[in-house]
Amino acid sequence: MEKKLISNKALIFKIVSAILIVSFIVLFISTKYLKETAIHNLASDDAKKTAQLVFETMNTRMQEGWGKDDLNKIIGRLENIREGMSIASYRSEKVSTIFGVIEKDKKTVENDILIQKAMAGKEILSVDNETGMVRFLYPMHTSTECKSCHINTKEGDINGVLDISFPHNDIKISLDNITIYFIVFFIFFLVIFAIIFFFIINKKMLIPMLSLTKDIEAIEKSKCLTQRVDINTNIKELRILQNSFNKLLTSIKFYYDKLIENIYIDTLTKLPNLTKLQEDILKCNDTQSLLKIDINSFGKINRVYGIKVADTILQNFSSQVKKLLGEDGKIYRIYAAEFIIIYNGKLSKTDIKNYIKNFKKSIFKYKDIEFTLDITVGYVNNIDDKVLENASIALKSAKSQKKSIVIFNKDIELKDEDNYHIKWSNILNQSIKEDKVIPVFMPMKCTKTDKIVKYECLIRIKDGDTIYTPDKFLDVAIASGRYHTLTQIMIVKIFEYFKDISNLKFSINFSLSDILDEETMNILFDNLEKYKYSHNVVIELLETEEISDFKLLNKFINKVKSYNAKIAIDDFGSGYSNFNYILNMDIDIIKLDSSLVKNVFTDQNSAMVVATLVSLAHEMKLEVVAEMVSNEKIENILTNYGVDYLQGFYIGKPQLDILEEKDKL
Repeated sequence: MEKKLISNKALIFKIVSAILIVSFIVLFISTKYLKETAIHNLASDDAKKTAQLVFETMNTRMQEGWGKDDLNKIIGRLENIREGMSIASYRSEKVSTIFGVIEKDKKTVENDILIQKAMAGKEILSVDNETGMVRFLYPMHTSTECKSCHINTKEGDINGVLDISFPHNDIKISLDNITIYFIVFFIFFLVIFAIIFFFIINKKMLIPMLSLTKDIEAIEKSKCLTQRVDINTNIKELRILQNSFNKLLTSIKFYYDKLIENIYIDTLTKLPNLTKLQEDILKCNDTQSLLKIDINSFGKINRVYGIKVADTILQNFSSQVKKLLGEDGKIYRIYAAEFIIIYNGKLSKTDIKNYIKNFKKSIFKYKDIEFTLDITVGYVNNIDDKVLENASIALKSAKSQKKSIVIFNKDIELKDEDNYHIKWSNILNQSIKEDKVIPVFMPMKCTKTDKIVKYECLIRIKDGDTIYTPDKFLDVAIASGRYHTLTQIMIVKIFEYFKDISNLKFSINFSLSDILDEETMNILFDNLEKYKYSHNVVIELLETEEISDFKLLNKFINKVKSYNAKIAIDDFGSGYSNFNYILNMDIDIIKLDSSLVKNVFTDQNSAMVVATLVSLAHEMKLEVVAEMVSNEKIENILTNYGVDYLQGFYIGKPQLDILEEKDKL
């Protein structure tokens, strides 16, 4: 049954009310108790002092020879000292033997058991609750002086009893006693108050708050978005906080699922994408094979008929291939008009040709326009860790030979790769030797100021008027052991170029391999040490391989940040590992994956993912950069989503010299 909610204000009001009620009860009980205690304890002390005063007065007079009548006069005067006080004295038997028996007093003693007890030597205090009178019976002991008259007594014997009565409201209380009782009562009241307050606050607020905190910490530790906070409380504010947090988890889970779907699913064709393909390849067995398909001249269809027509054809083509395959295989879209099929079995060249014939029979329509598509296939019989590379070689060979299908074999691999590697290895060695490796600068625009304030430094090889991009030589550099040499050249040239520029930021790309290379790191940190504007430097980490050693990487990041430089992650949103990076590394900037950016205007899911990533990044105090901005519409959308910096050919192409604003590439 749902508890009735109560606000903090109402709870505090109830707590204060409960404490006041309890306080009044405690005050009443304590007052009554203190009164009774005071009457018994203080009255005893007061009465004893009064009795001693009376006794000493009487004793003095008796030594002077005063008789009973004279003493009665003294007693009468003493009674006037305190209002309502009465004093009587009674002789013991030994005193009566010498001075005579007073019959009236004798009868009183015989009829009063309390006087009899006092005659036996016991001090007696009694309080009459109805009349409020305090009665004190004081035994008068024989002293040395008394024996001169009371010759039949010895020291310590009872000579008689003083019977003193007075009202309890006339008790004389010392200031010390009042102070002590007040302190005791005040401490007692504070203890009761604290216990009540702690019990209620602890039960109603502290325990639910602790439970809420523990649940949140558990969710944070497990990173399980399906968990929910569930605390036992009827405090309105805590319940609202709990429900809001659970709703936030639900929203995050929704967008996270959408994001994961986008990571694995091609948004246009709804087929599994390259990321999903790479995972599925790891699960393949020896009975399966792979086909790489490319729709010939699809770029021409795109240019002539437009993106909408081209997208419709791709969707129809995907559906047709999926239908023809049935349960025999699975199709993936990996890029533009390129598809991969993992086939559940082995295919002969004749089998593949029959598939191609079936594809060619298919007619694709868009309104009144009909299309028949021609495809080229590269086939790999065995699936291993190089299957995608081998399929690309086979497809490339088929295109170069104008064939519809080529089945991969080692001869194709050696012929193609060896020639390419030899050619570019020579170019690369010559470029390093002749100082042809140069940086170019890709501008980034700040959306808030609409000004170019940053540049990404990219590597190029310049041979005369020809400039080569990294896709031509980077793989060869890695294979031939020249990769770190290129990185080191870039570090030196970039820092030299920006040495006197204080108003521009720049980023340098680093892979995990660079970070692991000691010589490269020494060159980087030497330049950061010397560079007086190191706060303008951004180290951009490339996801060339999955990062698992976060301890090593965080050591590198911490050292970079000790120079006030910043850290960026490239291609964010391209895989789940990106999220692992921002959770485990102290980064400052994320660069959105280009596949998300280029589709942000045409694909609603991409737009939603981008908006979510930007919001998430800003919540984590991270800056967001979007690359591949190719037109004004994309720029406007990204600006509206709150992206901090834009980069792409629409913003500006890589430049040889940003100071002269010339020689743009």
